[in-house]
Amino acid sequence: MISRSFLAVLALSASLGSCSLFAPSTQGVTVTASDPQAEIFIDGNLVGRGAASVSLRRNQSHSVMAKIGDRVGTSSIGTSISTTGVLDIVGGVLFLIPLIGVAGPGFWSLDPQNVTVVLPQPASGN
Repeated sequence: MISRSFLAVLALSASLGSCSLFAPSTQGVTVTASDPQAEIFIDGNLVGRGAASVSLRRNQSHSVMAKIGDRVGTSSIGTSISTTGVLDIVGGVLFLIPLIGVAGPGFWSLDPQNVTVVLPQPASGN
């Protein structure tokens, strides 16, 4: 006979587990160029001029470039395990079911969320 407390713990882990599967697959990121006239590109796509707020996929890294004339600055946005992902890991160690969340995009978080791309100063004499 299975005890009621075991069933309660099992039901709780199933209801709280795999939270990363239910988190959004995208995350908001703000990119600002040091020159407000610079065009901003993310993964090769023009997203704005000077500053841009975009939603990016959580489970992949992204390249960022700001360009004005021949001046170019670059940066990158990487991934790290999100708070939800950490909770899925901890829950998975205790109950196994939450480990399914590792497959979800909410397991990841983009880092940094606010990016400043510094462009070199214009050459003197221009």
